[in-house]
Amino acid sequence: MAFKEKPSVYLVTRPSVDWESVAIFFQDEDVPPIPDTIRAGDDESAAVVEISARMCYMSYGRGRRDITDFINNLLSSKDGSVFEHVNYGFVITGVSRSLTHELVRHRAGFAYSQRSQRYVDETEGTFVVPPALLKNRKGAETAREILDEALQSASASYKKLVEALEESLPRDLFELNTDRRKAIRQAARSVLPNATETKIFVTANVRALRHFFEMRGAVYADWEIRYLAIEMLKIMREEAPLLFGDFTITDLPDGTQIAEPQYSKV
Repeated sequence: MAFKEKPSVYLVTRPSVDWESVAIFFQDEDVPPIPDTIRAGDDESAAVVEISARMCYMSYGRGRRDITDFINNLLSSKDGSVFEHVNYGFVITGVSRSLTHELVRHRAGFAYSQRSQRYVDETEGTFVVPPALLKNRKGAETAREILDEALQSASASYKKLVEALEESLPRDLFELNTDRRKAIRQAARSVLPNATETKIFVTANVRALRHFFEMRGAVYADWEIRYLAIEMLKIMREEAPLLFGDFTITDLPDGTQIAEPQYSKV
């Protein structure tokens, strides 16, 4: 039985712009060409925002010339809809199903594909240790022993259930052996706890991500999902600083961090 204490986050998809089609659009509409219209240059995430925002007023080639000023004006005025055109995809591993139960409550602007406990065998499964029970946290030794004992019991019960169902579940009930294996695992998973490790592919637009970082990066958020939110935010501040650079990350006395935006609830 293995344990994980921290998630792994991989940014795997990002926006791209077909600049040739954009150039043809500008030519057909008789507006200034690239780069006179698109001040974001090769910053494709900011360019998508700029193209969509300028569409509203057909202000191509006019108005604010500095892209940072342009983006900050949108954020400060809470013109959030144009940020919905920019999407990023993440592969996230080493998180608990307790965390993903909270994560999937973020519906608007998010898409999810999660590891299935019906198809994937959990006999050699991994468990995620809640941050409050990490061994390096002072005074957590007794609580951690209780957790380890409970998880070992759950893992053993899962294995016993799989073995018992392998013996008892009639094969003639199923047309395919894969259906029988799925039935066994979906029954056996009933004893697995929320601490069971899972993996999930998450795609979200910038507006939804900003809301997620603001809500789950706050001091009242669960420690595990807060840590994930801040790790994702750190990636996005490097990836798209114009869109996420207004967030401030602060260290707390308890060793955790929180994140707060300059422009709230865009």
